[in-house]
Amino acid sequence: MQLTVERLMERLRAQPLAKVYFFHGDEPLQLLECADAVRARALAEGIDERCVYDADTGIDWQALAEEGNALSLFATRRLFEIRLGERKPDKGGPEILERLASQGLAEDVVVVTAGKPDKSARNARWFKALEADAVCVATRDLRGPALPEWLARRAARFGRRLERGAAELVAERVEGNMLAAAQEVEKLALLVDAETITEDDVLAAVRDSARYDVFQFADAVLAGDLARALRMVRGLREEGTEALLLNWALGRELRTLVAMAAAIERGKALPAVLDEYRVWQGRKPAIRRVLERFSKDDLMDLLAYANFIDTVVKGGRSGDPWDEIEILSMKLSGAAAANGLLRRL
Repeated sequence: MQLTVERLMERLRAQPLAKVYFFHGDEPLQLLECADAVRARALAEGIDERCVYDADTGIDWQALAEEGNALSLFATRRLFEIRLGERKPDKGGPEILERLASQGLAEDVVVVTAGKPDKSARNARWFKALEADAVCVATRDLRGPALPEWLARRAARFGRRLERGAAELVAERVEGNMLAAAQEVEKLALLVDAETITEDDVLAAVRDSARYDVFQFADAVLAGDLARALRMVRGLREEGTEALLLNWALGRELRTLVAMAAAIERGKALPAVLDEYRVWQGRKPAIRRVLERFSKDDLMDLLAYANFIDTVVKGGRSGDPWDEIEILSMKLSGAAAANGLLRRL
Protein backbone atom coordinates (compact mmCIF):
# COMPACT_ATOMS: atom_id res chain seq x y z
CA MET A 1 0.00 0.00 0.00
CA GLN A 2 1.63 3.21 -1.21
CA LEU A 3 0.96 6.33 0.89
CA THR A 4 2.23 9.88 1.08
CA VAL A 5 3.73 11.09 4.35
CA GLU A 6 0.56 13.05 5.10
CA ARG A 7 -1.70 10.04 4.45
CA LEU A 8 0.51 7.91 6.68
CA MET A 9 0.11 10.38 9.55
CA GLU A 10 -3.67 10.43 9.06
CA ARG A 11 -3.79 6.64 9.02
CA LEU A 12 -1.71 6.37 12.20
CA ARG A 13 -4.06 8.77 13.98
CA ALA A 14 -7.21 6.97 12.84
CA GLN A 15 -6.35 3.27 12.66
CA PRO A 16 -4.48 0.62 14.67
CA LEU A 17 -0.96 -0.24 13.59
CA ALA A 18 -0.42 -2.39 10.53
CA LYS A 19 1.88 -5.40 10.69
CA VAL A 20 4.65 -4.07 8.43
CA TYR A 21 5.82 -0.59 7.36
CA PHE A 22 8.39 0.22 4.69
CA PHE A 23 9.88 3.72 4.46
CA HIS A 24 12.54 4.51 1.86
CA GLY A 25 14.00 7.45 -0.03
CA ASP A 26 16.65 10.14 0.04
CA GLU A 27 14.93 12.67 2.30
CA PRO A 28 16.20 12.01 5.87
CA LEU A 29 13.77 14.22 7.79
CA GLN A 30 10.69 12.48 6.39
CA LEU A 31 12.23 9.04 6.97
CA LEU A 32 12.95 9.94 10.58
CA GLU A 33 9.51 11.41 11.21
CA CYS A 34 7.68 8.48 9.61
CA ALA A 35 9.53 6.07 11.91
CA ASP A 36 8.97 8.38 14.89
CA ALA A 37 5.24 8.46 14.18
CA VAL A 38 5.04 4.66 14.17
CA ARG A 39 7.00 4.53 17.45
CA ALA A 40 4.61 7.03 19.02
CA ARG A 41 1.57 5.05 17.88
CA ALA A 42 3.20 1.86 19.18
CA LEU A 43 3.63 3.41 22.61
CA ALA A 44 0.00 4.52 22.52
CA GLU A 45 -0.97 0.89 21.87
CA GLY A 46 1.15 -0.30 24.78
CA ILE A 47 4.16 -1.50 22.76
CA ASP A 48 7.24 -0.41 24.67
CA GLU A 49 9.70 -3.19 23.74
CA ARG A 50 11.85 -2.45 20.67
CA CYS A 51 14.23 -4.75 18.79
CA VAL A 52 16.55 -2.76 16.53
CA TYR A 53 18.64 -4.26 13.71
CA ASP A 54 21.02 -1.88 11.92
CA ALA A 55 22.82 -2.77 8.68
CA ASP A 56 25.65 -0.35 9.55
CA THR A 57 26.68 -2.63 12.40
CA GLY A 58 25.66 -5.84 10.61
CA ILE A 59 22.37 -7.73 10.70
CA ASP A 60 22.25 -11.39 11.65
CA TRP A 61 19.16 -12.22 9.62
CA GLN A 62 18.77 -15.71 11.05
CA ALA A 63 18.91 -14.33 14.59
CA LEU A 64 16.30 -11.74 13.61
CA ALA A 65 14.00 -14.46 12.29
CA GLU A 66 14.47 -16.58 15.41
CA GLU A 67 13.83 -13.59 17.68
CA GLY A 68 10.70 -12.79 15.71
CA ASN A 69 9.41 -16.33 16.12
CA ALA A 70 10.21 -16.40 19.85
CA LEU A 71 7.75 -15.10 22.40
CA SER A 72 8.60 -11.84 24.14
CA LEU A 73 9.96 -12.32 27.66
CA PHE A 74 6.97 -10.42 28.98
CA ALA A 75 4.48 -11.87 26.45
CA THR A 76 3.84 -8.42 25.00
CA ARG A 77 3.81 -7.06 21.46
CA ARG A 78 7.13 -5.73 20.19
CA LEU A 79 8.34 -3.22 17.62
CA PHE A 80 11.02 -4.59 15.27
CA GLU A 81 13.05 -1.91 13.46
CA ILE A 82 15.22 -2.98 10.51
CA ARG A 83 17.43 -0.12 9.34
CA LEU A 84 19.05 -0.81 5.99
CA GLY A 85 20.35 2.69 5.36
CA GLU A 86 22.21 2.74 2.05
CA ARG A 87 23.02 -0.99 2.24
CA LYS A 88 21.26 -3.91 0.59
CA PRO A 89 20.23 -6.98 2.59
CA ASP A 90 22.64 -9.92 2.42
CA LYS A 91 23.11 -13.42 3.84
CA GLY A 92 19.52 -14.52 3.74
CA GLY A 93 18.11 -11.03 4.24
CA PRO A 94 16.12 -10.83 0.99
CA GLU A 95 14.22 -14.05 1.74
CA ILE A 96 13.42 -12.98 5.29
CA LEU A 97 12.23 -9.55 4.11
CA GLU A 98 9.96 -11.21 1.54
CA ARG A 99 8.49 -13.40 4.25
CA LEU A 100 8.03 -10.44 6.59
CA ALA A 101 6.23 -8.51 3.84
CA SER A 102 3.64 -11.23 3.38
CA GLN A 103 3.34 -12.64 6.91
CA GLY A 104 4.68 -10.08 9.38
CA LEU A 105 5.75 -11.34 12.82
CA ALA A 106 2.68 -12.70 14.62
CA GLU A 107 1.36 -9.84 16.79
CA ASP A 108 4.54 -7.76 16.51
CA VAL A 109 5.03 -4.67 14.32
CA VAL A 110 7.88 -4.36 11.81
CA VAL A 111 9.36 -1.13 10.42
CA VAL A 112 11.90 -1.36 7.59
CA THR A 113 13.72 1.83 6.58
CA ALA A 114 16.10 2.26 3.64
CA GLY A 115 17.83 5.00 1.71
CA LYS A 116 17.18 5.88 -1.91
CA PRO A 117 16.98 2.62 -3.88
CA ASP A 118 18.99 2.17 -7.07
CA LYS A 119 17.64 0.31 -10.09
CA SER A 120 18.79 -3.12 -8.90
CA ALA A 121 17.14 -2.62 -5.49
CA ARG A 122 13.86 -1.53 -7.09
CA ASN A 123 13.85 -4.66 -9.21
CA ALA A 124 14.65 -6.98 -6.30
CA ARG A 125 11.88 -9.31 -5.12
CA TRP A 126 12.22 -8.24 -1.48
CA PHE A 127 11.76 -4.58 -2.43
CA LYS A 128 8.73 -5.26 -4.61
CA ALA A 129 7.21 -7.46 -1.90
CA LEU A 130 7.52 -4.70 0.71
CA GLU A 131 6.12 -2.11 -1.71
CA ALA A 132 3.15 -4.34 -2.46
CA ASP A 133 2.27 -5.78 0.95
CA ALA A 134 3.59 -3.31 3.57
CA VAL A 135 2.36 0.19 4.34
CA CYS A 136 4.90 1.95 2.15
CA VAL A 137 6.06 5.58 1.95
CA ALA A 138 8.63 6.76 -0.61
CA THR A 139 10.17 9.98 0.70
CA ARG A 140 11.64 12.59 -1.59
CA ASP A 141 12.92 16.14 -1.58
CA LEU A 142 10.16 18.65 -2.23
CA ARG A 143 10.72 21.09 -5.08
CA GLY A 144 8.77 23.91 -6.68
CA PRO A 145 5.48 24.87 -5.02
CA ALA A 146 5.41 21.65 -2.94
CA LEU A 147 7.99 22.92 -0.44
CA PRO A 148 6.19 26.19 0.51
CA GLU A 149 2.99 24.19 0.92
CA TRP A 150 4.80 21.75 3.20
CA LEU A 151 6.24 24.66 5.19
CA ALA A 152 2.75 26.09 5.71
CA ARG A 153 1.55 22.73 7.07
CA ARG A 154 4.61 22.59 9.28
CA ALA A 155 3.90 26.03 10.73
CA ALA A 156 0.33 24.94 11.51
CA ARG A 157 1.77 22.40 13.96
CA PHE A 158 2.88 25.36 16.05
CA GLY A 159 -0.43 27.17 15.74
CA ARG A 160 0.95 29.61 13.17
CA ARG A 161 -0.18 30.58 9.68
CA LEU A 162 2.73 31.06 7.30
CA GLU A 163 1.89 33.54 4.55
CA ARG A 164 2.61 32.37 1.01
CA GLY A 165 5.34 34.96 0.46
CA ALA A 166 6.95 34.04 3.78
CA ALA A 167 6.88 30.34 2.90
CA GLU A 168 8.43 31.00 -0.50
CA LEU A 169 11.18 33.09 1.08
CA VAL A 170 12.04 30.35 3.58
CA ALA A 171 12.02 27.76 0.78
CA GLU A 172 14.41 29.91 -1.24
CA ARG A 173 16.78 30.32 1.71
CA VAL A 174 17.05 26.62 2.57
CA GLU A 175 17.53 25.55 -1.07
CA GLY A 176 15.53 22.33 -0.72
CA ASN A 177 17.07 21.17 2.59
CA MET A 178 13.96 20.04 4.46
CA LEU A 179 15.70 19.59 7.80
CA ALA A 180 16.94 23.18 7.63
CA ALA A 181 13.45 24.26 6.54
CA ALA A 182 11.85 22.53 9.53
CA GLN A 183 14.30 24.22 11.89
CA GLU A 184 13.61 27.59 10.27
CA VAL A 185 9.86 27.22 10.82
CA GLU A 186 10.42 26.12 14.41
CA LYS A 187 12.60 29.16 15.03
CA LEU A 188 10.07 31.54 13.44
CA ALA A 189 7.26 30.07 15.55
CA LEU A 190 9.32 30.80 18.64
CA LEU A 191 10.38 34.30 17.58
CA VAL A 192 7.07 35.61 16.21
CA ASP A 193 4.28 36.22 18.72
CA ALA A 194 1.57 36.86 16.13
CA GLU A 195 -0.59 34.06 14.75
CA THR A 196 0.44 34.91 11.18
CA ILE A 197 4.11 34.87 10.11
CA THR A 198 4.68 37.37 7.33
CA GLU A 199 7.42 37.91 4.79
CA ASP A 200 8.63 40.85 6.91
CA ASP A 201 8.97 38.51 9.89
CA VAL A 202 11.18 36.18 7.83
CA LEU A 203 13.30 39.10 6.61
CA ALA A 204 13.68 40.37 10.17
CA ALA A 205 14.83 36.92 11.28
CA VAL A 206 17.36 36.87 8.43
CA ARG A 207 18.71 40.27 9.50
CA ASP A 208 18.96 39.07 13.10
CA SER A 209 20.76 35.93 11.95
CA ALA A 210 23.34 38.07 10.17
CA ARG A 211 24.37 39.45 13.55
CA TYR A 212 23.84 36.86 16.27
CA ASP A 213 21.73 33.73 15.92
CA VAL A 214 20.62 31.40 18.71
CA PHE A 215 21.32 28.33 16.58
CA GLN A 216 24.83 29.58 15.81
CA PHE A 217 25.25 30.22 19.53
CA ALA A 218 24.37 26.59 20.31
CA ASP A 219 26.76 25.42 17.59
CA ALA A 220 29.58 27.51 19.11
CA VAL A 221 28.95 25.94 22.53
CA LEU A 222 28.99 22.40 21.13
CA ALA A 223 32.15 23.15 19.14
CA GLY A 224 33.89 24.25 22.35
CA ASP A 225 34.37 27.80 21.06
CA LEU A 226 33.54 29.37 24.41
CA ALA A 227 34.87 32.86 23.65
CA ARG A 228 32.60 33.15 20.59
CA ALA A 229 29.64 31.66 22.46
CA LEU A 230 29.94 34.15 25.31
CA ARG A 231 30.27 37.05 22.87
CA MET A 232 27.07 35.88 21.24
CA VAL A 233 25.28 35.59 24.58
CA ARG A 234 26.16 39.15 25.43
CA GLY A 235 25.35 40.41 21.92
CA LEU A 236 21.95 38.72 21.99
CA ARG A 237 21.25 40.17 25.42
CA GLU A 238 22.10 43.67 24.20
CA GLU A 239 19.77 43.24 21.23
CA GLY A 240 16.90 42.41 23.55
CA THR A 241 16.67 38.68 22.81
CA GLU A 242 14.82 36.74 25.50
CA ALA A 243 16.98 34.52 27.72
CA LEU A 244 14.30 31.86 27.29
CA LEU A 245 15.23 31.52 23.60
CA LEU A 246 18.91 30.80 24.28
CA ASN A 247 18.09 28.33 27.03
CA TRP A 248 15.61 26.62 24.72
CA ALA A 249 18.36 26.21 22.09
CA LEU A 250 20.72 24.57 24.59
CA GLY A 251 17.95 22.40 26.06
CA ARG A 252 16.95 21.24 22.58
CA GLU A 253 20.53 20.12 21.87
CA LEU A 254 20.85 18.45 25.28
CA ARG A 255 17.69 16.38 24.88
CA THR A 256 19.05 14.95 21.63
CA LEU A 257 22.50 14.39 23.14
CA VAL A 258 21.00 12.47 26.07
CA ALA A 259 19.16 10.16 23.66
CA MET A 260 22.34 9.65 21.62
CA ALA A 261 24.43 8.94 24.72
CA ALA A 262 21.83 6.41 25.88
CA ALA A 263 22.12 4.60 22.53
CA ILE A 264 25.91 4.48 22.91
CA GLU A 265 25.57 3.06 26.43
CA ARG A 266 23.38 0.31 24.98
CA GLY A 267 26.32 -0.69 22.80
CA LYS A 268 25.64 1.14 19.55
CA ALA A 269 28.69 2.48 17.73
CA LEU A 270 29.13 6.25 17.71
CA PRO A 271 29.20 6.57 13.87
CA ALA A 272 25.94 4.63 13.66
CA VAL A 273 24.35 6.88 16.31
CA LEU A 274 25.41 10.01 14.43
CA ASP A 275 23.80 8.63 11.27
CA GLU A 276 20.64 7.53 13.09
CA TYR A 277 20.11 11.04 14.44
CA ARG A 278 20.84 12.59 11.05
CA VAL A 279 23.75 14.72 12.25
CA TRP A 280 25.00 16.83 9.36
CA GLN A 281 28.54 16.12 8.23
CA GLY A 282 29.73 19.55 9.28
CA ARG A 283 28.38 19.09 12.83
CA LYS A 284 29.71 15.58 13.38
CA PRO A 285 33.11 16.60 14.85
CA ALA A 286 31.44 18.85 17.46
CA ILE A 287 28.77 16.29 18.42
CA ARG A 288 31.37 13.52 18.54
CA ARG A 289 33.50 15.65 20.86
CA VAL A 290 30.60 16.23 23.27
CA LEU A 291 29.59 12.56 23.32
CA GLU A 292 33.17 11.50 23.98
CA ARG A 293 33.55 14.04 26.78
CA PHE A 294 30.24 13.51 28.62
CA SER A 295 28.40 10.40 29.76
CA LYS A 296 24.63 10.06 29.56
CA ASP A 297 24.38 10.90 33.29
CA ASP A 298 26.55 14.01 32.80
CA LEU A 299 24.31 15.20 29.98
CA MET A 300 21.17 14.49 32.03
CA ASP A 301 22.62 16.69 34.80
CA LEU A 302 23.17 19.49 32.27
CA LEU A 303 19.63 19.06 30.93
CA ALA A 304 18.33 19.29 34.50
CA TYR A 305 20.28 22.53 34.84
CA ALA A 306 18.69 23.88 31.66
CA ASN A 307 15.30 23.06 33.19
CA PHE A 308 16.37 24.92 36.33
CA ILE A 309 17.30 27.96 34.22
CA ASP A 310 13.83 27.80 32.67
CA THR A 311 12.29 28.22 36.13
CA VAL A 312 14.64 31.14 36.82
CA VAL A 313 13.60 32.83 33.56
CA LYS A 314 9.94 32.40 34.50
CA GLY A 315 10.44 33.71 38.04
CA GLY A 316 10.03 30.39 39.83
CA ARG A 317 13.57 30.45 41.25
CA SER A 318 15.85 33.31 42.17
CA GLY A 319 18.88 34.22 40.09
CA ASP A 320 20.03 35.92 36.90
CA PRO A 321 19.17 33.68 33.94
CA TRP A 322 21.88 35.23 31.78
CA ASP A 323 24.56 34.32 34.32
CA GLU A 324 23.17 30.80 34.51
CA ILE A 325 23.16 30.47 30.70
CA GLU A 326 26.82 31.50 30.61
CA ILE A 327 27.64 28.89 33.26
CA LEU A 328 25.78 26.17 31.35
CA SER A 329 27.53 27.24 28.14
CA MET A 330 30.92 27.02 29.85
CA LYS A 331 30.17 23.55 31.20
CA LEU A 332 28.80 22.15 27.93
CA SER A 333 31.69 23.62 25.95
CA GLY A 334 34.10 21.68 28.16
CA ALA A 335 35.72 24.68 29.85
CA ALA A 336 37.64 23.56 32.93
CA ALA A 337 36.77 26.84 34.62
CA ALA A 338 33.13 25.74 34.78
CA ASN A 339 33.83 22.87 37.17
CA GLY A 340 31.95 23.45 40.39
CA LEU A 341 29.97 26.38 39.03
CA LEU A 342 26.68 24.54 38.48
CA ARG A 343 24.37 25.34 41.37
CA ARG A 344 22.89 22.53 43.39
CA LEU A 345 19.41 21.91 42.00
